[in-house]
Formats: sequence, C-alpha cells, structure tokens
Amino acid sequence: MALDTRVSSETVTASAIAGAINVDGKNYQQIAIRAEFPIGKLGLGIDCQLLFDDQGNVRKEDWDEFEDYLNLIYYIRWGHKGDPFYTKVGGLDFSSLGYGIILNGYTNMIEYPTYKRIGMEMSFESDGLGGELFLNDYKELIADKPGVLVGARLTYKIFGDLTIGVSVVKDFNEYNGLRDTDGDDVPDEIDYDMDNEEIATELDYWTIGKKAQSDTIKLMIRDGLIDPTTKRELQTYFNEKTSTSTVFGADVSYPLFKGDRMRLDIYGQAAKIKDYGWGFAAPGLRLLLGPMRFVAEYRYSQDEFLFGYYNSTYELERATFIKKEDNSWEIMTKEMTLNTVEKMDGYLVGAGANLGNIVEMNASYQDLRGHNDKNRSIYGEIKLNKNFIPKISTAKVYYYQNNVENFSEWKTPGTVMGYIIGFGLTSGASVNFNFRYTFEDKNGDGIIHGKEETLKSVGIGTTVVF
Repeated sequence: MALDTRVSSETVTASAIAGAINVDGKNYQQIAIRAEFPIGKLGLGIDCQLLFDDQGNVRKEDWDEFEDYLNLIYYIRWGHKGDPFYTKVGGLDFSSLGYGIILNGYTNMIEYPTYKRIGMEMSFESDGLGGELFLNDYKELIADKPGVLVGARLTYKIFGDLTIGVSVVKDFNEYNGLRDTDGDDVPDEIDYDMDNEEIATELDYWTIGKKAQSDTIKLMIRDGLIDPTTKRELQTYFNEKTSTSTVFGADVSYPLFKGDRMRLDIYGQAAKIKDYGWGFAAPGLRLLLGPMRFVAEYRYSQDEFLFGYYNSTYELERATFIKKEDNSWEIMTKEMTLNTVEKMDGYLVGAGANLGNIVEMNASYQDLRGHNDKNRSIYGEIKLNKNFIPKISTAKVYYYQNNVENFSEWKTPGTVMGYIIGFGLTSGASVNFNFRYTFEDKNGDGIIHGKEETLKSVGIGTTVVF
C-alpha cells in the first residue's frame, strides 16, 4: 500500500518547456506550456504540448481527433482530498478507494506524455455518510468500443465513529488496455506501422507500399522472406473481443485515538474478485503522526486473488500481447493471470513522510506466502525539493514492482522505475531531465530481454516559472 503524503500547491504557476523527447521510438522537439491556477477551492491545470519532427512539422497524431483537444486539460479540481467535498477531473497520479484492498495507488499518468488519460475522482462526507467515485479515462467512453474502469465506495458511521464501507470496481473492457493509434483495428503492439492505417502487416508494406511486383512478393512469401499474415487476420484481436473484471469489497474501521497531531485507526477489509478468489486484511493499523504516516496489515487470500488488483501499474498490465512458440500472438489480460495465484497469507507494512516541504518519502512492502509460491511487492520513492542541495531545483527517484515471487529480477512487466533531476540556471529557470522505464514481456517467457522489451521515456527540457 503506497501512502500519499504529497501536499497541494496554492500558488499560481506557469512553466514553459523546450527540449527533446522520445515518443513511440521517434525523436521530437517539444514546446509545452503548463499553467496551474488555484483560485480558492478551484484549481485549474492547462497542458498544451506541441511536438515537432526533424522537418519542423507538428506531430499530426496529436491533433487529428476531438479527444486530442480534451488533452489540453491537465486537471480541473474543486477542494482537496479530505475536504467535505472534493473532485478532480484530468490526470490522476495517486487514486485509492478506502484502505486500498481493491484500488490502491492507481495512476492514469503512467504513460504520460505519450498517452494522456482524462480521469475523475470524487469524495464527499456529510452527517455520517460518505462516498467516493473513480473513473480512469473519459475518452474510453467515446471510443469505437466503449469501456471504462470505474469504481465507487459508500461509508456510514453506524455508531459513534465506528464506520462501515462497501466498494466495487469494474473494468468494462480490459482490451482497452491495447491502444490503436491509427484506428485500423490492429493493436499497436502488432501493427507493422502504427501511424499508418493503410499498412498493418509486412505484407501491406510490400503490396500497398508498392515495394515490389506481385510475382516477386509471391516468391518472397514462398521462400519465407515475407510474413504472409493479412490485416484481416490481425483485426480479429480487436473485433468482437471484450473482457470485464469486477471486484467487490467491504471494510470496517474505528479510530482508537484522535488528536490534533496524531490519529490511530484500526480497521479490517475484505474483497472478492468476481468468478475468482477472495481475501481479507485484518487487523490493520494506520497511524497519522503530524507529517508522517504508517500502516501495517495482516493479509490472507484464497486462490486466484490479488490485493490492490487495480494498482499503480494496472494500465500496463490490463491487456498485453505475448508471442507463442509458433510465432502467433496471444492476448493476456491481467484477469487471466489469476489462475496461477494460490492461497497465501502474510503482511504489509508502509510508511510515508513530508518533512517541511523539503523531503518527501514513501515506501511499502508486501510479503505473502503460499504452499508453493510467494507474492511480493515493493514501492519506494524519495523526492528532494528546491533549496535542499545548491543548484538542484528538484530531484526524485522511484521504483516499484508489483506481485512477483521474489526480487531476483529487478525488471518485470509489473515494474516501473525512473528518476527526475532539475538543475537551477537562474531564479525561476531550470533544466530538467526525466527518465522513466517500463517493461513488456513480449514473448511470455517471464524474463525481460534487453532493449526489445524495455520501454524508455526520456524528456529533457528547460522550465521557466513565472
């Protein structure tokens, strides 16, 4: 369970960024303006980004659909988390429901800026009744195959501060985890040219691209020099395919101590994945001590259950392709992986702190053990804000790995790691380096092999705040 200790800025900021960025394996020059305007409880973030290729042309894929203009919205917010009413639409960098047994630390920014999602989170509390609502991406509602990840939670104080809660999260189409940039109904992962709707296979490249005469192409196919797969064959991966997942949960909590600078809660929670297993975490303790937070839980689960199923890397695990031994492709959804999860028990511990807006730290560790398998997760993040080190305007390093048997492999499909460092040039100006690494097991052998299965996002730019 990752603990969110970030604080919200109450100052108007605007930044201009110019530099190099790599998107889908291609290099672009980036010019971006991001502005944030907090006005009382209202917060507005605008993010306008232009990418230019080596010919000076704007990347057309960023401006050819209505949803591209929705991407100008970084966020719109009313209130803050913990207020009697709070809502935010846009980028979500840390979303959870309740104590996190179902939705825990989810982010829709995991592929930003390559792919932007416009999500929503909302919470309210009044007269003992409370609620939370979550949605991952409004753009999925207007897609050719609508589907969205949505969650809801209701709480009620039944006696004094004794509170019960019920939650449900549903992914209406896990296959929306497969993107189709050019709209040709062939997922990007297996599209020969994901920016050209006419060319989806190697055969298209030689025929539609007029790279050779038809007789020559037939000979090349016969000799095994060209893959004869057609676009229609690949389109079957998208057409008429949907897969849903649903998780239900309930929890109960009571504050053992409440003070101005300290609060100690005891809680228990349980959840059931529809058509699969169930698990519970009890007892659980959460301590809030000024700017620090601590959590500890005992956890138990039956077969085919994962705690925090919708987690920080869910958008990467939602649906992926693996290549089988016969070189054909197979879609693997996260739900399909539940068949290999056995009954387990263990614990989770976590801590977080925000020390004077200078240093922010978050860490958590889960260790579950079964008869044959283990399930472990680790999360760590540390951020140094400005003025802590001379000439360094910001520095952040993070690493998290979800649901692995052990940590012998530090690169897995459930791993995200990276770092950000900014060097101050003058007052209000800095040059920033942003590196992020994610990984994809394309051949399904459980091992990440070099650059082919490593997705690297690099951003270098100058930021001016005024």
